[in-house]
Amino acid sequence: MKANILYVSWDGIIEPLGQSQVLSYLKKLSSNYCFHLVTLEKKKDFKRNKDYENIVNICASSDIRWVKIIYTSNVIFSNLWNLTKCFIKSFRILISNDIKCIHARSYPPALIGLLLKKFFRVKLIFDMRGFWIDEKVDSNRWLKNSVYYKIGKKLEKILINNSDFIISLTFAGKQELEKNFNCKNKNIPIEVIRTCSDLDKFNIKLTNQVKSSLNLGYVGTATGWYIFDEVLIFYKYLKQKKPGSYLRIINMNEHVFIKNKLKKHNISLKDIYLGNSSFDNIPIEMKKIDFGIFFIKPSYAKKGSCATKLGEFLASGIPCITNIGVGDHSEIIKKNNTGIILEKFDHSNYDKTIKSIEKFKSDSKLRNRCIKTAKEFFSLEEGVSSYLKIYSYLIS
Repeated sequence: MKANILYVSWDGIIEPLGQSQVLSYLKKLSSNYCFHLVTLEKKKDFKRNKDYENIVNICASSDIRWVKIIYTSNVIFSNLWNLTKCFIKSFRILISNDIKCIHARSYPPALIGLLLKKFFRVKLIFDMRGFWIDEKVDSNRWLKNSVYYKIGKKLEKILINNSDFIISLTFAGKQELEKNFNCKNKNIPIEVIRTCSDLDKFNIKLTNQVKSSLNLGYVGTATGWYIFDEVLIFYKYLKQKKPGSYLRIINMNEHVFIKNKLKKHNISLKDIYLGNSSFDNIPIEMKKIDFGIFFIKPSYAKKGSCATKLGEFLASGIPCITNIGVGDHSEIIKKNNTGIILEKFDHSNYDKTIKSIEKFKSDSKLRNRCIKTAKEFFSLEEGVSSYLKIYSYLIS
């Protein structure tokens, strides 16, 4: 009989990120374990009926018992209300099922897991997804000397010290945990599992012919930590130097924001493609891209982050243009020669990048190198294997 695991995610699985980074794993892991999946879903995502129905069918055909909670964002103390709803649902699941382990994806679910651990004899996996408390400061939502930050850091320490296993997205994040939280001496095991991709899904066929045009591709969210303005500034500069260049933007819910940014930078809609795509169709969209591009605000908190789109681009055989100072991105790209790292956002670095693009365009081994790098660092199969070992270690 399969052991029961409660998996709590602050991200919904109707949206592409949740499908990629939660559902893709659980589909494969459910061969060995029965999952009770609690997620927060945005109301607007239910409008994508095809995605929703597909997910319901996947959960029904796998051993995944999905409990949906509507995400509340427009009331006072909405996060506290979301936390309360998640806790109540999770508590009921533990009462009626023999749950062996709680897999908490990010900080709020980990807080729920910690509270439940006090009531039930269960193991807790803290799947960190970055340094969430410091992200609040780095994004200017909290002040470093505020009460929120001080309480948050105390709770973070309690969560880390009371977890049975910690998962970090990066080696840089693991080093910070060992250095600042003394995890090594406290015998708290830490495993690095990056934002993995289904390599078979993204292994698309591309021709290796040299093109006179250049298609840049931006896939996913353009807000939050992503520096979308700099993407457009670089593209505008590239367009001046290489008039045949074109920018393809695949984005789900931020088209008004993107159009406003295009207007701000005087970029015509004729010079870009702006569309959306279901998660299943993203690999098809990537067939039209020569280089993936994304920039993320570098900060202390981002040492623990890894962009999902990096693994997906590389798995598709597409090199990436991104910036320094985020997780293990620079080390992976530089070591394997699978893209370009910008040191600064200025014309000098843009010129260097354009020269590097020209060299890469005639590199016949580039696609295979990208796919090989994806297999080494972002393989879903490797990620699943790591999770199976962790579950087995804790439950046995």
